[in-house]
Amino acid sequence: MKSRPEYDAVVVGGGPAGSTVACLLGESGHSVALLERRAYPRNKVCGGCLSQKTVRFLDRVFSLPVSTLRREELLDFTGTGYALYIGSRRILAEDLAEPVYFTRRERYDTYLAGRAAQAGAEVHTGAEVTAVDHARRTVTTSDGDRYSARVIIGADGVHSRVRRTLPESVVDRKRWQNNLGWTLELAVPRREAEALVNVDGPIRLDDGLATPHLVLGTCRWGYGWVFPNREAIIIGIGGLLSANGNNFREELAAFLKSVGLSAFAGWKPAGYPLPLGNYIPSPAHEGTVLVGDAGGFTGPLLGEGIFYAHRTAELAAHAIDRHLTAGAPLAATYTALLRRRLIQELRAETALRNFLYRCLDARMHAPLVAFMRATNTLVVDAVQGTRSFRGFWRDGDLHSGVW
Repeated sequence: MKSRPEYDAVVVGGGPAGSTVACLLGESGHSVALLERRAYPRNKVCGGCLSQKTVRFLDRVFSLPVSTLRREELLDFTGTGYALYIGSRRILAEDLAEPVYFTRRERYDTYLAGRAAQAGAEVHTGAEVTAVDHARRTVTTSDGDRYSARVIIGADGVHSRVRRTLPESVVDRKRWQNNLGWTLELAVPRREAEALVNVDGPIRLDDGLATPHLVLGTCRWGYGWVFPNREAIIIGIGGLLSANGNNFREELAAFLKSVGLSAFAGWKPAGYPLPLGNYIPSPAHEGTVLVGDAGGFTGPLLGEGIFYAHRTAELAAHAIDRHLTAGAPLAATYTALLRRRLIQELRAETALRNFLYRCLDARMHAPLVAFMRATNTLVVDAVQGTRSFRGFWRDGDLHSGVW
């Protein structure tokens, strides 16, 4: 076993959460090792949606306005509207006041890891973590390297080894399992999809396949989507595992048929778990913190993950910096920032999600449609980050303040 020099922080996982926290700590002058088990660029199954709150984060934290994102080829497609269905019934088709963007994760994640390296972080690829010792604050990789640090950051996704080695007092494992989702997704070449779209199927997609489509009722406590990319169309379904069991394959096949793309039902989809409201309210223990999917941080309504990866990483970086420079208690500081800046929003978004899906379960479609048509602008604004899910009031500081 080969021991590395001690770092201020070791980050396990090199996705948006890990690269963001590594970059911010590096910029603050801390020594950081970022451990990623695969080499960049690596494929990542993901819808790749960048909401406006994500775009504003990238501008504020990384000085990446939309013009620069385009120049760096980090924006693959721009969506200027959306269509929402319950089953095969279209209930909303609206233009967006501000667009949503779609990125390709292999390029996005590679760029962010490069930014972390530029900030001074050591980026180690092919470094699969096999053991975590929270008491000694060390992590060990499959090739026998042992990294020690003053702080360990778990940014290693929904299967996080860092999280799984924390005590039960930190992670309510029953709650985690009850709110764990599952996703199946296909990336269909755009030309092939365009040749077949609307040949059959009750859901009529737009001819140019340029509009994001969201379809409630494709599975229980979840939805289906058709997201446009430049060269491909991303088609998938996702919902709570506890509500759907082993039915996702059949539900995906039915969804493909409903949008006129049953020709792709024989393709093998990519499947992956997704946190859907199982965020950990206090995701820290002594010298360890969790960010992004590792801590269960995604949007409970739509499963939006990229923004919450960035935002929890930013809050963690501030807490870690204060811990390293001023001796502030790490777990208490990070938890306080999450409660002030994120947890209340997630609770309100979870309540909205529960209301919508309980109405669907009870087949209360008429009042649900009336509610969604009356509140659609407010909900879209909340998803985009210009309103709070708590009462739908406007709050310009909602996703930018820290302390």
